[in-house]
Order: sequence, then structure tokens, then C-alpha cells
Amino acid sequence: MSAQGKAEQDFQLEYQKAIERIRTMPDGAVGWVLTFLQTNLEALTPTEWTLVAFEVAAFVDETGDRFGGMVAPESGWSVEGVPNAKNYQTIPSRKEALDIQATVLEQLELYWHEGYTAFTFPQMTLVVVSPGEGSDEAGTIFVSAKRKAKEFEYRFVHLLAQSGDYIRRCPECAKIYLAIRRDQLYCQPRCQNRVAARKWREAQKTGERKESHRGTKRRKG
Repeated sequence: MSAQGKAEQDFQLEYQKAIERIRTMPDGAVGWVLTFLQTNLEALTPTEWTLVAFEVAAFVDETGDRFGGMVAPESGWSVEGVPNAKNYQTIPSRKEALDIQATVLEQLELYWHEGYTAFTFPQMTLVVVSPGEGSDEAGTIFVSAKRKAKEFEYRFVHLLAQSGDYIRRCPECAKIYLAIRRDQLYCQPRCQNRVAARKWREAQKTGERKESHRGTKRRKG
């Protein structure tokens, strides 16, 4: 096998592993995105970062059928996973991933506070392919965006439309989590119990202050 062929084989192996990691995450792709958004990318070792980079690439290209139409990239990520790769055999740089985190988190904050958010795609193109490519009966629409990061946002838009009401930020620990129930306020019982204990202690202190104040008034009387 040539060096190029070996590089392509190694890339594809890591890519498939990344797809499997996403699919086996608790809550699947939604769970993976929430974990990614809260990962300190700058603190990752080179090995740890490479795993995440492959996952970002896999999320965009392979796990999006549940969140919207197909995507045809005009260019790939900035890091070549295989020599001379331009589109599919590329992975994001750490800076590209950090930019994605910042953009998506900003839009999430708007969604939580206003009930809506808007992603802009200034270089998006819709490509229509005749029947036979994606379907025998109907044509297929591909979404094409020059910047690869915009394809991540495109996937996230559809994910947010499906699961947004259950994506919350815990008011106790600030963790972003996927709620099980609509009335779930805290990410874990531990946070809920911590808040309840704190309220109980405050109530006890308030009661003690009131009792002390009444005792003072009686003594003065």
C-alpha cells in the first residue's frame, strides 16, 4: 500500500471511530454537542484534541440526516487529515472549533432569553440534483456553504429546533444539559438537593433571628 493509501485508510478508521463515539453518547448527537460546547479545548493534550477534531468533522458530515438536508462542502476544514485533501479528509483546527463554540453558545444564550435565535449564512448555496442521486422519485437538495464551520451551525439549527426546549443551563452549577422532563430545573438531583439544603438553612437562620428579636422585645418590655 502506498503512503497516500495508508494515510487515507488511517484517516477513515479514526473518522469511523468518531462517528461511533457520537452515536453511543448518552442522548446521541445532542449529548455530544452539549459536551463539546462545554469542553475546554485549549486545555486538551494534542491526542485528546485530535479525537475531538475528528468528532467535529464527523458530526457535520455523518450525523446530520436526523437534523436536516444533505450538505455538499465547497471546501474542507483547514487541517489536512490526508496530504492534499481538500474537502472530506480534513479536520478542524483548534481555532475553528473555538470559534464554533463561541458562536453557538452566544446563540444559545439568545435562545434562552428571547425564545428565538438566528444564524446567518451569507455564502450558502442550495444545489438541486435530479432524481436518481438521493431518491428515485424526487430530486435532492444539497446545502453548500464555503466555510465549513457554517455547516456545523446548519446542523445545530436543526438540532435546536428538535430539542431546544429541553436544552437548559442549570441555575446551580451552570452546566448545560438535556432535560428529561419539561419541568426539570436542575441538571442532577445533587444540585436540586444542594439548593433545597441552602434554602432550609436560610429559613432556619431567619427563624432564629426572628426568635431572637422577639426575646429582645420581651426583655425590654
